[in-house]
Amino acid sequence: MKHSAFTILAGIFLTSATQAGTETYTTTPAPSQGLWEWFAGGSIGYLTDIEEPMYTLHAGVEYTHPAQRGTHLVYLEVGLTQDDEGYLFSPPPGMTGGRTETVDMDADIIPITLNYQYQAPITECLNYYVGLGLGIVILDTSAEWQWTQAVAPPFNQGGGSEDETKVRFYGQVFAGLSYDISESFELFGGVRYIFMDDWDALMDVPNQPTTHTFGIDGDVLLELGGRFHF
Repeated sequence: MKHSAFTILAGIFLTSATQAGTETYTTTPAPSQGLWEWFAGGSIGYLTDIEEPMYTLHAGVEYTHPAQRGTHLVYLEVGLTQDDEGYLFSPPPGMTGGRTETVDMDADIIPITLNYQYQAPITECLNYYVGLGLGIVILDTSAEWQWTQAVAPPFNQGGGSEDETKVRFYGQVFAGLSYDISESFELFGGVRYIFMDDWDALMDVPNQPTTHTFGIDGDVLLELGGRFHF
């Protein structure tokens, strides 16, 4: 009887000791983190107002988070287009000894902007995007002129040129669609509306001062492009 009681007490003691030495751990899942990814790309487009092509190159980062449906892109972009114009000044019909003058004016328009873009999926590969950009635009302008004056005698002619560079405000809003060709490459197409501080340039042409507005304020750009992800 004493032996049985001892056995029971020993079993209770061992069970209690075993339970006392057991610790319970609760594992908390680590919070999901976003992913930053580098990319670079470019586009070619058509400006519907001045009817000229426009080219762009860009590079930046894209932020993706598992808990968010869309992605966020921040990138630096440089563009290039040209604005050309020609003028002909001639004397009225029947006038003798008048001056005939031709003026060719052109500008390289180089916008430099920092852009933000939000992009979200429509289907597995098709996405929509919207965004905006702010920055500056460099206007590298030039004018060349030639003149002739028929007076008998003598016959006079001459010419000249003038160059000037300006820096102005530039902004844009844009929207479009993109398609994922692979995990590292996408194609996109869209439209941009451009805000710009145009420049009313006065070219000091002898005897015929000439004013021309250089810029693409209010113009609409239709574009196609591609982007590589690294």
